[in-house]
Amino acid sequence: MDFLALFIAASLIGAGLVAWVIIWTTNRAAHGAVTRYFKASEYILETGAPPPEWLRDPAWKRLLRASASARGKAAQLERLDDLILFFERCQFYEDDFARAEHLAQLERVRQSWRDGGAG
Repeated sequence: MDFLALFIAASLIGAGLVAWVIIWTTNRAAHGAVTRYFKASEYILETGAPPPEWLRDPAWKRLLRASASARGKAAQLERLDDLILFFERCQFYEDDFARAEHLAQLERVRQSWRDGGAG
């Protein structure tokens, strides 16, 4: 009976540790993604140009390909569309006016890029 109690206790501790690792990893990944979105938005609004990491393929694609390729304008506009969609849905705004103003600024940049500006 002692072995059964020890096994149950060890299983509960193990399951709790696994759950804690999953929650910690998920929180860290979410924080990193949100931080990347806000940094990209800040860079775009300050410079009017895409962030440097948007100008090259992701690392996993570069590993699979021997030569580096620059990302095209269509890919940059697609990333900007994803960024705008994120800010349309996120809950990090003080009020609706702040959200609308931020989205309007991003839309102006998007129009500029589409018309041949930076990007």
